[in-house]
Amino acid sequence: MSTRSKRWVAAIGTFLVLAATSSAQAMTIGYYDSSRELYGFASNNYLSQARQFLVNEGHTLVATNNADAAFLSTVDAFYTGLISSVSVAEISAMQNFVNVNGGFLFIQQDHDSGPWHAPAQQILANWGITSSAGTFSNDSGHTTLGSSVWVTDPNAVAGFTGAAHSAVGNVPVGFETLATDDAGRIILGVFDAGAGRSSDVLIATDINFWDDSYGWQDSRNRALWENIWSGAAGQIDPPVGVPEPETLALLGVGLLGLALSRRRSQRS
Repeated sequence: MSTRSKRWVAAIGTFLVLAATSSAQAMTIGYYDSSRELYGFASNNYLSQARQFLVNEGHTLVATNNADAAFLSTVDAFYTGLISSVSVAEISAMQNFVNVNGGFLFIQQDHDSGPWHAPAQQILANWGITSSAGTFSNDSGHTTLGSSVWVTDPNAVAGFTGAAHSAVGNVPVGFETLATDDAGRIILGVFDAGAGRSSDVLIATDINFWDDSYGWQDSRNRALWENIWSGAAGQIDPPVGVPEPETLALLGVGLLGLALSRRRSQRS
């Protein structure tokens, strides 16, 4: 085999190794634009640093004023932010997005004294999840629970900070509590609808976990934010840039054929 051919084979071999070990892909993440969102990615730059983190990680963020079935079919994940209303069609579309299409849905909640509490409740009712009425300020000792990737990968997060928040009330079988406040109330959790891909609904009960002026200043909160989106991206299948198993097999056969061909040429 010529030196050039050897280099070519080595390069493709390196590609195959890297492709096989890659575990996550860049996602397309939807969110409400400023016409719908009160606080979040679009409004008042409230989560501008958290948003920029996702962009820096290679994700594509796409805004909409209507999270209907047509829009959700174009994204891998959707982050609600705090909104004042949600339509029946959107509620149904979000349920289908998770239960059928296996999308990742991040429901941002907060204390119950604002107009955002009711819309989040309506969406979460799709899966039998409720947010308890109330505004709680037990924030000095938020504690993570369990050992799932949401709280351990790529960062081991034991605790983090927040401000006034609501809490998760009724939860279905299969709901995983990820964090509690000082009084043991659920403030972060995830439900797996079991449809493949991600099919997860994650609820956070305080937007201040991630806001520019408060939560984002705490490295533990930033680490938790990274874990959440890394966990979601790792479940999206197939990862971008990683060939399907059949493609990898064909490439391997092609390399073997090339090597045998070169050997026969040398013998001739």
